[in-house]
Amino acid sequence: MTTKRKRARPGDILEVSTPRGLAYIHYTARHPEYGDAIRVLPGFFTTRPADFTALANSPEAYFTFYPAGVAVSQRVVEVVARIPVPPGQELPFFYRRRGASNREGRILTWFIWDGTKDTLVRELSEAERLLPIASIWNHEALLYYLTREWRPEQDIGIPLEPEDTTGAWEKPKSSDSSMDDSTPQRVQHYLYFPSAKASKEVAAQLAAQDFKVDRRKSDSGANWLVLVEHAVVLGAPALDSVRETLERLAQEHSGEYDGHQTVLAPEPE
Repeated sequence: MTTKRKRARPGDILEVSTPRGLAYIHYTARHPEYGDAIRVLPGFFTTRPADFTALANSPEAYFTFYPAGVAVSQRVVEVVARIPVPPGQELPFFYRRRGASNREGRILTWFIWDGTKDTLVRELSEAERLLPIASIWNHEALLYYLTREWRPEQDIGIPLEPEDTTGAWEKPKSSDSSMDDSTPQRVQHYLYFPSAKASKEVAAQLAAQDFKVDRRKSDSGANWLVLVEHAVVLGAPALDSVRETLERLAQEHSGEYDGHQTVLAPEPE
């Protein structure tokens, strides 16, 4: 019988319920800049495997970053096993991160981290396409990419197009035909903090910068949520700048940045 825990530890296998079945991720370590590192394990399952050793060591698994600790504490994922992470495999040695992008969301440059420094490139080599991408997924993003069986080598900086087969994961279409890509949208960012004091300090700092801020206890009651809202053109560099600022601010106050989402306008009656 599985004992449900509210705190994630490196080595934990986390079970994720998706529209396509059960999926699994391996929490490996905490990165000083990007937070919790996970390896996404391949495949979907109708029932929980009895043993995860082979799956956890699959060469098809890939690294990304996801707030595993917050997800476990809020019970959106479940700890179902524990497989020790081999020494030296806790974090990716090399990874890439997005640089400049155009208004359509196409990535124009990449930064390649080699363990000591970033190198700017405009075209990815075949080897660089295989590198993990340094981005923090919230739970909605995790489900989205799991469902599509996304892999790092598929992402060369071209925005994904909606597909008829994605169902609930298809990009919502605006009912306002006059709205184009240059129309500012409301975006909400989720920051979680272990103490009321930290959340209050961050909320005050962001409110002073004209962000709309809502501070309250998280649904689990274990943390404090600071919900930050602002208007921005989707795909514009300003959105990445705000996200990076909020990530750093959360880390400085021992908190977690748990991603962002677009606030859809209500349908006209």
